[in-house]
Amino acid sequence: MISVAEAQSLILAEARGFGIERVSLEKSFGRVLAQDVVADRDYPPFNRATMDGYAVVAKAYSAANAYEVTKTILAGDTQRSRTMKKRGESAIKIMTGAAVPPPFDAVIRREDAHEDSGTVRFDLPAVGAWHNIARQGEDLKAREKIATKGSVIDGALASFLASLGNDRPAVAKLPRVAIVTTGREVVPAGKKPKPHEIRNANLFALRALLIEYNIASVRTLHVVDDRKQISRAIAAHLDCDILLLTGGVSAGDSDFVPEVLAEHGVKKIFHKVAMKPGKPLWFGARRKTAVFAIPGNPFSCQVVVKIFVAPFLRRALGLPPAHEFSLPLQRARQKKDTLQHYFPVRLVAPGVAASSGSLEAISFNSSGDVRAALFSNGIARHPAEATTVGAGALVDFLPWRVL
Repeated sequence: MISVAEAQSLILAEARGFGIERVSLEKSFGRVLAQDVVADRDYPPFNRATMDGYAVVAKAYSAANAYEVTKTILAGDTQRSRTMKKRGESAIKIMTGAAVPPPFDAVIRREDAHEDSGTVRFDLPAVGAWHNIARQGEDLKAREKIATKGSVIDGALASFLASLGNDRPAVAKLPRVAIVTTGREVVPAGKKPKPHEIRNANLFALRALLIEYNIASVRTLHVVDDRKQISRAIAAHLDCDILLLTGGVSAGDSDFVPEVLAEHGVKKIFHKVAMKPGKPLWFGARRKTAVFAIPGNPFSCQVVVKIFVAPFLRRALGLPPAHEFSLPLQRARQKKDTLQHYFPVRLVAPGVAASSGSLEAISFNSSGDVRAALFSNGIARHPAEATTVGAGALVDFLPWRVL
């Protein structure tokens, strides 16, 4: 039996990327950038008017002047100003977003102007160069790095990529995943169970995790605790990048999963972790397939997913580790063993930030308690070496939702 830290390290050492692909912007939301993104040109690409108004030459400006309005420039116009005999005697009516042609270098807003019969006067006593103008390249220079590899594409980033003309960004490929749930007593969620049966809750805990990382296409199968059925199920899914099994991994007479995995050439990297819940976790690999054999109790499954499977996915997809926080526990907690405990907690905060406030432990009966994680914001860690965590003591808090 190894420690949680050792198990995490061994799992992360097996994480490999699944390749790179280009997808349309419409299909990129939630995907992970696989390459840095650089600006294709200066932004703004020209000196841009930020107000509706009149363009003038700042150096020649005088409030006493009456300026001839020589033309109107709209956003998108490509025309340039005509040559002037005296630079300070004319102005251009210009609209927000339009390119300001040289030699004009200031824009006076409409509210400070009075136009009459083709001439305009201004109320401003003085005006400086680049007044109400966004200068070319002031936001970004061509080839400047904007977004880094490992960034998740959200609405803001997708909009920005569109601005750069990057309509097919390079993203991390998603893994091929199979979920095999086991158990003679387990029936589908939509089926009425007999008194000795339970519904298949773990399938949805695992699907929820995968959906969080945009992995929607998943092969799923349920088999009873039969050695031949388990063997066929494992053999059929070892072509996947990730194989997730639940149940059949402990020390019972019908817990065949570890033996069957070995028969199919899956190398055991470890079996059993010094933690509660989740102690029977088995992890191994065969060629490019990572295999997690997860305990069957619902809360055990949810904890293992958070502590081990999610970090593996993040590393393989090129994402940084998820944030953890240290927050005070409202009431003291005790344990008698030397295992590292994980327990559900509710965030009690003055605001909505997960990095402030305190944690209230949610009572539950065991790892088989179907409501253990219900209404919790995440799990907290009770260190292996501490028999007691006192009221007000800081504990590590891992939110269910990635922040």
